Amino acid sequence: MLAAAADRLAPVAELHRGLLQDPLPPGPFELVTSALAVHHLDGTEKADLFRRVAKVLAPGGRFVLADVIVPEDPSDAVTELSEGYDKPSTVAEQLDWLREAGLDPHVGWRAGDLAVIVAVAPVAPVG
Repeated sequence: MLAAAADRLAPVAELHRGLLQDPLPPGPFELVTSALAVHHLDGTEKADLFRRVAKVLAPGGRFVLADVIVPEDPSDAVTELSEGYDKPSTVAEQLDWLREAGLDPHVGWRAGDLAVIVAVAPVAPVG
């Protein structure tokens, strides 16, 4: 799957394989995305990842995080999770960690126990 994706995306994207705790490629990147992966990290690891992502984003670059969350209403938790392996956080916690990393985050979409958060890197001052 990774080889097929790399072949197809080679003209427009560079794919990297590794653990979320590994150092990130140096960047700068206009876009960093994660889908259904970050919920495997605990809160400290998420905050660390968000700081590292912020460092590799180009000015005005975006980090798009689509993942499982701890919903405000427990009855909205419908995604099957494995204790000890899945460690979702609330949207509020993730927004706080992204702000602490120096990004400007907002919720792009939320339904049940899933959310898409978009965080924008500050634009360098002109001058």
